[in-house]
Amino acid sequence: MSLLLETIKLLDGNFLNLSRHEQRMNRALKTLCGAEDHVELEPMLNTLARPGQGLYKCRIVYDDVSREIEFVPYTYRPVQSLRVVEHDRINYEFKYTNRKLLDQLFALRKDCDDILIVKRGYVTDSSYANVAFRRKNQWVTPWSALLKGTQRQKLIEQNILQEEDIRVEDIRSFDACKLINAMLEFDAPEIDVSNIVF
Repeated sequence: MSLLLETIKLLDGNFLNLSRHEQRMNRALKTLCGAEDHVELEPMLNTLARPGQGLYKCRIVYDDVSREIEFVPYTYRPVQSLRVVEHDRINYEFKYTNRKLLDQLFALRKDCDDILIVKRGYVTDSSYANVAFRRKNQWVTPWSALLKGTQRQKLIEQNILQEEDIRVEDIRSFDACKLINAMLEFDAPEIDVSNIVF
């Protein structure tokens, strides 16, 4: 099994959204490794020396027996255009260090900044983030997301996002989209749907 990965936002010394990251780690370990031990992130992370100022990605590489943790300065990579790529067998229910297939699909972006992955006709995610679409004043996210991200889950629970089946032909019915993940909260920049290339 490929090693698992969890990415947590560290802002000015504070870890964000820890409970949802902890839930995802424990679900992955139970499902993939049969592990019954419960990971508790807060006591584990609070023992570590960490940057007290600035924005960092706390990167945890783990399996049922090991944990490697590092702090990496985070810089936002602007995304203004997306290319639709199709792959009907992609599966990324859990977050792994092995991103070979995602990297192969990302290489198909041509002159676009990132990709929008379509599986069996349904919109899923970009190469590294969940996606949200705006129709009038309502924001929706695909039911068919490959990886149910922690930021996505938070926004659903806060009723900021609704889940919806989004087929590739529905994309043009929206005004804009944005990419969201642990590092990109809902104030992420909007992308006009006219910049989604088929």
